[in-house]
Amino acid sequence: MNKKRDEFRLTISHFKILQTVDELNKKKLYPTAKGVNNVLMGKLDRETRKYADIKTYGTLISFPGRKLCSYILNMTRRGYLGYIYDKNTDDMYLRITEKGEGEILHYEKRHKNAYRKKEPHHKPEIVEIK
Repeated sequence: MNKKRDEFRLTISHFKILQTVDELNKKKLYPTAKGVNNVLMGKLDRETRKYADIKTYGTLISFPGRKLCSYILNMTRRGYLGYIYDKNTDDMYLRITEKGEGEILHYEKRHKNAYRKKEPHHKPEIVEIK
């Protein structure tokens, strides 16, 4: 079996996803993948604006939603995230696992700096040139 193929390393993007789910779970809130994406993108809609105090809010603004879903699926398969069922919506929501919490603690011991909030870059369509 190919050892490199089986090797899985958590990147900073993985940690941002884990910490987003963890912070929401600590508030008894359970997101979908889209909810995690909205927080990481810093979306300012009615629902997501309430979570602007989360340290990962707006820290992953140029990450495609499809890639995020792939990361979440991979972390679920590897035991960092799990699902919890809500009978009111008849749907599954993300929860952090003990393994995921352990990785966050390990990461925070090595990295003391908070995540930097990012602003979307807007290129002007009309400029004055002198």
